Amino acid sequence: MHTTFRDRVRMESVATRWAVSAFAIAAIMTIVVMWGERWPLAGQTLSVGNLAAWAAAAFAGAAFAASFVVESRRGYDAWRRRMPLAKRILDVAAMTAAMAMLSYLVVQAVASLFQQGFFGMDIDPLGGGALVGASVAAFTYAAFLSGSRVTADGLAMLATLVLFTGTMASMLSTPDLSWWQLHFSQLGNSDQASGYRFNLALILTGLVVTVLANYVGRDVELGLIARGAEPKRRTRQLSWLFAGIGICLTIAGLVPDAVSIPIHVGAASGMVVLFVVFVVCALRFLPGLPREVSGFSLLVIIGIVVAIALWIPIGYYNLTGMEFIAAGLLFAWLLYFVRAIGVYARADAPAVAPSDAAAAAQR
Repeated sequence: MHTTFRDRVRMESVATRWAVSAFAIAAIMTIVVMWGERWPLAGQTLSVGNLAAWAAAAFAGAAFAASFVVESRRGYDAWRRRMPLAKRILDVAAMTAAMAMLSYLVVQAVASLFQQGFFGMDIDPLGGGALVGASVAAFTYAAFLSGSRVTADGLAMLATLVLFTGTMASMLSTPDLSWWQLHFSQLGNSDQASGYRFNLALILTGLVVTVLANYVGRDVELGLIARGAEPKRRTRQLSWLFAGIGICLTIAGLVPDAVSIPIHVGAASGMVVLFVVFVVCALRFLPGLPREVSGFSLLVIIGIVVAIALWIPIGYYNLTGMEFIAAGLLFAWLLYFVRAIGVYARADAPAVAPSDAAAAAQR
């Protein structure tokens, strides 16, 4: 479904109404809760930043889910109706939870930063209402627009930001200051909030990647049809391989290192293996894929191999360093590949007779 100028105006108007309503509700709620007290910006359970973070998560999640469902019923991304209902419901839940977590973490980070800048300052109920209301309104507006037009680019960015902010929040709040001497998974072994944040970030990032797999598969299908190639089998294979990367990441979050080392390490290793298999299959089965995509993908694989070699056998750094570089390369590739495959689906392809394209789509 093509987004017209009228659609954009309508979505902006509705998003603005959601934001204004969220501001009013959050501000009134904050004034009532804080009445007669003064709270710090951050650093405590009863703080303006903590309240704003939870409220932003709730309103942003609701706005995202509502806009996504409404726009889907209006015909946007109608191809998703081919998927089982349970999968569509899980997708909405995963994207909603990821948007809520991202909103929560960003507001917490901003509040903590300002608390350091305005050390010792506390806020009265009216000021708290204004701050909480503004935070909630901003994230409600952004979440509504994001949900109304979900794209592969947006999902890739959402997955990357959730993992990055969740990991950073866990790093800065973990009681184990020597975690980095072991590996990143050590962050998830804590039974405090830092451990839950890290594991939840892994779980939600993995689930969002499984949603992204459907969008990547759709772009692969369109690109193959445009080039007169058989789309069904190749699309299914590549979609499942891509989804497998997300499933492995989710398992790594569900089963921390402290619970089961074989399962956790197996899932993390499986993610890298599936990535390599996906790249090899994409280069082999996607005709007309730009050479730049092939070249960058191979460079990322080589970079990961070098990162592993610098850990074992060279011993230049520890496992944490290898994980940091490998994860950075993997998600850099994710952001690039998703954009490239979107261009692949919509770029001008060699002329194909309508009858040939229709026959290819039906095979």
